[in-house]
Amino acid sequence: MRNNFYIILILFSICLAYAVLSEKKESIATEKHAITDFQKAKRVLKRFYAKIGKDFYCGCNFEKDEEELGRFKINHDSCGLKARKDTKRQTWIEWEHIVPAHSFGKDRECWTKKDCELNGKPVRGRKCCQTIDPEFNKIEADLHNIFPVPGEINADRGIFSFGEIEGEERNYGLCDFEVNFKEQTAEPEPKIRGDIARTYFYMEWKYGIVIPEGRRKLYETWDKLDPPDTFEIRKNEIIEKIQSIKNPFID
Repeated sequence: MRNNFYIILILFSICLAYAVLSEKKESIATEKHAITDFQKAKRVLKRFYAKIGKDFYCGCNFEKDEEELGRFKINHDSCGLKARKDTKRQTWIEWEHIVPAHSFGKDRECWTKKDCELNGKPVRGRKCCQTIDPEFNKIEADLHNIFPVPGEINADRGIFSFGEIEGEERNYGLCDFEVNFKEQTAEPEPKIRGDIARTYFYMEWKYGIVIPEGRRKLYETWDKLDPPDTFEIRKNEIIEKIQSIKNPFID
């Protein structure tokens, strides 16, 4: 098992390095290689997850789909994942913001702008911010905050904050992830709770995005109970090479 872990880590490093080089080749001699929006961020992420895909929430293996170009298909048998309702969406990997776009967009002028247009059509909220607000795009594209997850779980979690839920009602097969829609809370498995906490700490430190009310002490506890492992540390170092900034809460 340990040997497999280090093989995966090495492959991850190689793929990330390839992603950086590929992004630079597309740039010519300017700053065009910079990751300036969510679409560019996803292209980079897809490159370095292409050969070693494992989703963040459930630990499911995934790989490029030969029919749906640009998408990653989840191997449900690798993790016991099942759909709660949306079988089609639970087939694919989506790119989840641990700190939701709503958290760093809702107070921006673009989020409530009424006369915002894209290709001649009116847009609101996130779409408007993506269209006219470079700072929003920069925050939305931060690789430290984006993780591959099953599509239906991404939709169910929505903008809910992470917390702990009484009981262990499993709605996604063997995947240890719960969502309480009434309390608007999502509970991740223990071995990724520290990763989530450190992502919130980073987004607050870097962009001033306030941690959800009543969650700070819980996230501090998660940070202590689930310290960074070798994979998280290495990933942080490689993302620093891409973005020129690392998450200082991962050491």
